[in-house]
Amino acid sequence: MSISGHAWPDISIVIPARNAAATIDATLRSLLPERGLIGEILLVEDGSIDQTAAISMQSALRYGLPLEILAVRLGSAGAARNAGIKRAKGKFIFFLDADDEVMAGGLRLLHDALLRNPEAGLSIGASIRRTKGRPDKLKVPHGYTSDRASNARRYLLNEAWPIAMGSALVAASATATVRFPETTSLDEDTCYWAALLAHVDVTTISSPVLLYHHDEERMARRFVQAPRATFLAIARELDRLADAGVAREILQWRKAWIALRITRQLIKHNRYSHAMSMMRAVRAHKSLGRSWKASQYRIRIRIGAMMKRPDYPSRAGADTERRTLIVSFDPAFPPVSGADLRNFNNASLAAEYGPVRLVSVRPLSGQSKPSDTRIIAAGLTIDGEPRAASLGWWRIAGENRIPRTALVRLRSLVQTFKPDTIVVEGIGLFKLLRPLRPLTKQLILDMHNVESDLAAQLRHVRPARSPAILGIRRLERKAQSLVDRVWVCSNEDRERLMALAGRKVPINVVPNGIPNVEDIPQVLSAEAATDGGYPTILFIGHLGYPPNVDAVERLAHAILPRIRQTLPDAKLILAGRSPKATVRALAGLPGVELIENPEGVGQLLSRAHLSIIPLRAGGGTRIKILEAMAWGVPVIATPLAAEGLGLVENDQVLLSASDEGLAAMAVELSLDAERRARQRFRAHQAVWARFGPQAIRDAVRAGLALDNDGNDDDQPPPIIP
Repeated sequence: MSISGHAWPDISIVIPARNAAATIDATLRSLLPERGLIGEILLVEDGSIDQTAAISMQSALRYGLPLEILAVRLGSAGAARNAGIKRAKGKFIFFLDADDEVMAGGLRLLHDALLRNPEAGLSIGASIRRTKGRPDKLKVPHGYTSDRASNARRYLLNEAWPIAMGSALVAASATATVRFPETTSLDEDTCYWAALLAHVDVTTISSPVLLYHHDEERMARRFVQAPRATFLAIARELDRLADAGVAREILQWRKAWIALRITRQLIKHNRYSHAMSMMRAVRAHKSLGRSWKASQYRIRIRIGAMMKRPDYPSRAGADTERRTLIVSFDPAFPPVSGADLRNFNNASLAAEYGPVRLVSVRPLSGQSKPSDTRIIAAGLTIDGEPRAASLGWWRIAGENRIPRTALVRLRSLVQTFKPDTIVVEGIGLFKLLRPLRPLTKQLILDMHNVESDLAAQLRHVRPARSPAILGIRRLERKAQSLVDRVWVCSNEDRERLMALAGRKVPINVVPNGIPNVEDIPQVLSAEAATDGGYPTILFIGHLGYPPNVDAVERLAHAILPRIRQTLPDAKLILAGRSPKATVRALAGLPGVELIENPEGVGQLLSRAHLSIIPLRAGGGTRIKILEAMAWGVPVIATPLAAEGLGLVENDQVLLSASDEGLAAMAVELSLDAERRARQRFRAHQAVWARFGPQAIRDAVRAGLALDNDGNDDDQPPPIIP
């Protein structure tokens, strides 16, 4: 197909996306009218913990769009766009944000403008800015000339504007040496456009090509969280524009102007000491520092500081560290099962902000201690002590028995340790919530599972007809009324909890991270050798847990025999602690091997070719899937087993609800080396990006309601000439 003698399609679209599940369908749908112009859509999925990747792939299939997902863990929109530039194959590159929409015909207008002006490397169209509670605003580009240096200068001085992501098309040759800043999330697009304007000619269009959704609250958060670090990062990036020929005086004006924008938000949030410090950078520019606006801000800061408004705490009362207490039923150290791994991982990340106490109702099982000295593990009961009375005169199904002596020791520990936050593991420890409520600033319920949903799966009955399940639901509602926030493992669990009646408490998604991550090589290793039989299928899990028992029985009795009909050397390894007698009996079947209480699973995973996980019940998210993928082992599972992980079906994971389907997928994948290699790579890339240490660190930080860096940031920014 060709238009005006030019071969199509030749446009690469780059979309950085992080937690964009709610908006990405509308963004992709807006590209449908321009399908004939688009050669590829590179969605750079940057560590999302929601369903961004899965929804994007579903939308692309529905609309017939050429989507490729690049799973990365880069941490900034600039770095994600640079990854897209590196992979783009088109003659033109179009940058679009994952919450904006292209106007019908907009991309064609931008492209036609470049065709009419072959000397230009950048075409800019008008955009419609949509802000909640305000009328739409049309922003038409103006102020650009044929002088490149003048365009860059005028753009930085706000005399030539605007360029929004999604309102401009770039010739790939024009951006061959120009990249986005990767160390800042503020004005990184401004730096890129300014550098590009200094290098190429520009053409403009007065018609709107983009609907831009402006979130003022999100913008304000970017300014007031760690304002000093934010300012310094953008100041350093602006200095690099001097290499593009931009005068130092222009760069200094831009720094002062940004400092003024940050100051405005700090004043709005009553952070007067921070605002006063930021004004030092404004005063570094003579004309802007003496402007009426700067003088007005200084007056407002002085008045606000004198009033000492009670709704904003002074620095004298600010905490220099955050102390966290995590309470579980079973000991979380040493971490063995999924619950232990989650609790200990959360403790390790919370320790980055201050001391952590990791206590369990049951006694500690060994004498070893965490190597991290910031974490101290303790048991609230002691082996061999007389049985004490329990809390409460009744317990519903799912509640743990808690001795009164455990509560006495817990109260003593809280009074000594004085935690800022207490995290309680699940509604099994419901009876600890009321006593702990007055003892801490922030009480968090960490729900590894939505227990009412899990109970319904295990009982195989309709929830509305089960008194026990209704009792668990009542307990979940009561628990939410007692705590400040709730943690869950997935967006699916979050939606289930939000559907429960009662007080609407903040619910944070804190996913399960890759277990034993320090022992796993981040670089994808070669596939396991086949000299020990092929394929080797691995299942790892607690072999006394009913859903796992059911899964391994299906594997040994129904799935493996079907695989061995085509691949007679196939073998199944079951590894885990506390296997039931029925699981031990499986070791007598052809091709089945049982490894009880393995000391480590690294060697097992490095020798496996497949992991099949046929769960029919379960809650939270399956850590065994994350661990297998992190080692590069392809996973075949039931849809329920992969629920909440946001994995792309038929790309990063293979899914089937039936034994026949799981077996057929295993055979097909075993016989197709190219497909197997592709799935290994895509899954490995995705799991490290979404569930690696940094992704979980960000989620825990948000779950603890910490600022961007975990501390108040009151140091004044230096004056940068």
